[in-house]
Amino acid sequence: MMGNRGSASGIDVDAFSRKSRRALCWGRGALRKIKRQFSKRQRRVTLTEE
Repeated sequence: MMGNRGSASGIDVDAFSRKSRRALCWGRGALRKIKRQFSKRQRRVTLTEE
């Protein structure tokens, strides 16, 4: 799911990969928060590239 976008931290990789999502115990709303931060960071990068 990450594609070739890279990540700022290993937490992003863990949140997006299925194996680690099953192995780790995430708190309530933690995955959504990580994904929202990742999307926000990606949108900011695309705006600065243009």
